[in-house]
Amino acid sequence: MTKSEARKLVAIMFTDIVGYTAMMQSDEAQAIRVRARHREVFEQLHLAHQGKIIQYYGDGTLSIFESAVQAATCAIQIQQQLQKSNPVVPLRIGLHLGDVVFSSSEVYGDGVNVASRVESMSVPGDILL
Repeated sequence: MTKSEARKLVAIMFTDIVGYTAMMQSDEAQAIRVRARHREVFEQLHLAHQGKIIQYYGDGTLSIFESAVQAATCAIQIQQQLQKSNPVVPLRIGLHLGDVVFSSSEVYGDGVNVASRVESMSVPGDILL
């Protein structure tokens, strides 16, 4: 680890819109609405729960929280709002508490890898810890 890197224990959240690629192929306008709704709710609730958005990647996200309680509460509220949306956003959320390394340009480490794998095992509308 270099001087410009720091290690920290955080709650890590990954999200992914299920079926987004197929949705883009069958109804691009609908897919764009779904993605926009996801980002609107995601950003609003991260602000409310002191989450830090690290990265958007296509139809997914990576974010962190200093509190596991805030991360879990945020995830629950995201799913509640997106399941009531029109259109419904089929979102998977994975949460993991772990060490991450912060560099000047990225966040990485085993905690990030585990959170990503946890999210990938979830199903639409769920939060997996």
